[in-house]
Amino acid sequence: MVHPYVINTFNALVLVVAGLILYFGDPARSPTYLTAPFIGLLLLACTHHLRKHNRFVFNTVTALTLLVGLLVVWQIEPENFEWNRQSILLLLMGFSSFIAVAFYVGTFVQERRMRNNSIYKDDL
Repeated sequence: MVHPYVINTFNALVLVVAGLILYFGDPARSPTYLTAPFIGLLLLACTHHLRKHNRFVFNTVTALTLLVGLLVVWQIEPENFEWNRQSILLLLMGFSSFIAVAFYVGTFVQERRMRNNSIYKDDL
């Protein structure tokens, strides 16, 4: 299983890059598009603590990633949906966040089943 800090880094970079593309690609420059890059930077700041296996940060990152995934998907209007750059980038950010949450939960379950925390012995 991939370590959570790797998944967190990848997801945060997707949020930052796709959010900035949305913001600078839109002529109106809606400030709501800066929400995803801001949260992506917060997630990048948590990567160091995920490497140290801080449980509080791990749970906070999981909740924040799920929240940003929901917020990004809610920006898509289903009645006016069309396959343009905005919709594709929003779907990419939402999909990336939901996959990251699935990996976080999978890592947590795998660690609980091992009970001796040997999943991270190669990391320390």
